Amino acid sequence: MPKSNLSPGGIEIKEIQNTLVERDYSLTLEEIKELYLKDNRPWIIGYSGGKDSTCVLQLIYRMLLELPEQKRNKKIHVLSSDVLVENPIVRKRQLAVCNKINQQIQKDKLPMALEILTPELNDTFWVNLIGRGYPSPNKWFRWCTDRLKIKPMTKYIKEKVKENGEVIIILGTRKSESSSRAHTLDKYSIKGTNLKKHNGVPGAFVYAPLEDWLEIEVWDYLDKNESPWGISNSELKRLYGKDDTEIEFILDDTTKPSGTSRFGCWVCTVVDKDRALESFIEEGKDWLIPLLEFRNWLKEIRNDETKREKFRKVEKQKKLVADSLGKEYTPEERYGHKVLGPFTFETRKEILKRLLSLQTLMDEREINLITPEEIKAIETLWIYEGYQESSVSDIVEEKRNFDDYSLNYEEHIEELKTLSEKNNIPENLIQQLIHVEKDFSSLSRRVGIFEKLDKVIDEYVINEMSKELSEANENK
Repeated sequence: MPKSNLSPGGIEIKEIQNTLVERDYSLTLEEIKELYLKDNRPWIIGYSGGKDSTCVLQLIYRMLLELPEQKRNKKIHVLSSDVLVENPIVRKRQLAVCNKINQQIQKDKLPMALEILTPELNDTFWVNLIGRGYPSPNKWFRWCTDRLKIKPMTKYIKEKVKENGEVIIILGTRKSESSSRAHTLDKYSIKGTNLKKHNGVPGAFVYAPLEDWLEIEVWDYLDKNESPWGISNSELKRLYGKDDTEIEFILDDTTKPSGTSRFGCWVCTVVDKDRALESFIEEGKDWLIPLLEFRNWLKEIRNDETKREKFRKVEKQKKLVADSLGKEYTPEERYGHKVLGPFTFETRKEILKRLLSLQTLMDEREINLITPEEIKAIETLWIYEGYQESSVSDIVEEKRNFDDYSLNYEEHIEELKTLSEKNNIPENLIQQLIHVEKDFSSLSRRVGIFEKLDKVIDEYVINEMSKELSEANENK
């Protein structure tokens, strides 16, 4: 059977060697200009820092520079995602590039601004993995992508749609990337326009100016046109030119995990191997070895039953009811395996200890693996679950020279004891309820405080009843 000369997107593949790229880039620039001048819908550009999004941003930047100042009347929002656990080398470069772009935008006085979106504190990787005990992500429970990337972007887009009625999202997506990408672009196309419907946000439309471009054409444009913000594209080619994939600007959960691209999250356990870290280590960056070892350890302990609770929270309640009725409870199974609960408290403490030790190694390179705010959020979640208030601060004091994050109950120990004895309520439950009150104290409208207090009490009762039944069964 003759070898097909069509790309996955159905586009004829040009021989890269000994072939000149024939695309007229001025036609793409003209198309971009026409769409810009057509209406007042704001633009949102997804900028990941890879070759495709860089090419798109350069094209649009050049279009604006060529427009008369009086015609630059549409606001353009450039969005870059910082998930806080990106490959540290790539993350450092990306933040530096974003800073350069913003400086150049101000210098050129363009109606454009670059914003870096981060996940909400409650959604960060470490708050969920260590704070809540979520197991390391895998292909069946990939809880990270939505929280770290999709939610911040979707929230931003919805806010702009609410303000303006409609928005246009501009991405560096190309049909030749894969057959599934080509299918998606065709599926959501709007007849008679160069726009596509956004599959998740009404009022949002997608424009892909590189839709029919090949990879060689992207590199050709970048080779011939240096970036307006003064960062050489040759560095970009050095980073991304070894591979035909790159970290993407993600808008939905159909995108493959970041570990399958050349760059992604250094903690990604969805894939078997971290190609990015391994590649950098092969290039001589041995200081990344501890990160790779930590990532591999996170992957190993995921399916270790000794590191996980026997039941998920919802199953714990069902088992409690069954035990109280004297019935046997059968654990849920998925894909032929017993469904385990979150990481145990001891495992979560071990992860935090190892992570803080790793952070100490990274300090001299000014690389932050976890923030003080995340450590505080982890402490709060542990207290809500009934663990001692000093658990996090003890680990932090042992591993780091941080300020004390604890709530410092020592000054009020006698008062707590008196309250506990007077009302016949355990001290640790009182501490949990005080922590809820403290969390809501800074809010002008404390909506949800009673629901949170109820939840803390319910979880405390369930945990205590589970312990009592477990002890009773052991003594039989």
